Parts: sequence; structure tokens; C-alpha cells
Amino acid sequence: MLLRSTLVINGVSTVLCGLVLLAAPGTLAELLGVSAPALLAVVGGGLVLYAAGLFWTARRQPIPDAAAWAAIVLDLGWVVGSVALIEVGVLSPIGTGLVALVAAVVLIFAGLQFVGVRQMPRPA
Repeated sequence: MLLRSTLVINGVSTVLCGLVLLAAPGTLAELLGVSAPALLAVVGGGLVLYAAGLFWTARRQPIPDAAAWAAIVLDLGWVVGSVALIEVGVLSPIGTGLVALVAAVVLIFAGLQFVGVRQMPRPA
């Protein structure tokens, strides 16, 4: 139950972030300190697609191990990429704070998904 609900909540937050990036890449690029608004639109599109995968995974009965682990690994990859982006120092102070906040939330999702995978019943 934890895994399924975490995947759904992760999917909802991911699709919302993706849609915001798609709706206002220019404004957000200026706010975040990103020089290429098109890059934000591409990231937004990727997030919408990733959210679709999360929803698909959450609907499966049972949830496939490989799909659950893929969500965990991809979320951890997002966190690592966010830390790298912050360390490069190209973002505005607001951008740094927002990227760090999103990375923290994504790390929580990865942790909850990990616990959920570990709790899944295994065939005897």
C-alpha cells in the first residue's frame, strides 16, 4: 500500500511540476537563472512522461519489481543531478533554493518507495 500511494503522490507532484515548466518556461528560466528556456520546456515534457510511467506502475497488480526499482533509481538520479546543478553554481539564489527543495522532496519519494518495495509480499 505504501508503494502504490507513494507512486501516485509522486506522479501527481511530478506532472504538476512538468506542466508548470511547460506553461511558463521563459518566466521560470529568468527566475531560476537558466539561460535556455527551451531546456525547461524539455525537462517539463520529460516530467510529464515520467509521471505517466509512475501512474502506470501504480496501477499494476501486482506492481512489477523492475518498475518500482526503476522509479527509485530515476528519483535518486534526479537528486544527484540536482546536487550537481547546484554545485556548478549557474542558478540564481531562488533557483538554487527551489532546486534543493524539489530534490529533497524527490529524495523522500525515493526513500518511501524503497520502504514500500521492501514491504511488498514475496512469492513463497
